[in-house]
Amino acid sequence: MTIMKTMKYLNTFAVVLPLILLVVGISINDSAGNYIAYALYSTIITGFIQVVLGIILFIKEPKNKNIVIYLLIVFIFFLLWYFNVKFIYSDYLTYFLFPIPFLLATYLSIIIYTKKDKP
Repeated sequence: MTIMKTMKYLNTFAVVLPLILLVVGISINDSAGNYIAYALYSTIITGFIQVVLGIILFIKEPKNKNIVIYLLIVFIFFLLWYFNVKFIYSDYLTYFLFPIPFLLATYLSIIIYTKKDKP
């Protein structure tokens, strides 16, 4: 199995895990919201896996502009989040940053799934 194929499987697992937990929580009528909370927490795992995949792709192809853009946006996101929490707390910045992880996950998934396997 090639590295890219493994990365595709790992990324698929990372993206689908929160969705599965959410669907299970809704389908069993989890009135306590435990599975929905698990789905929210599992997005942290998704983010970690995707950042690691992004770093691996960057190590393999440091001149790939899409990976560089992805890692720069990840860095800027965490930097802004840190400054927002520690120094300037702004609701507007929080609302602006909230959808960024979803967009980053989508962007990296597009990069991974459109990347061709090298023989």
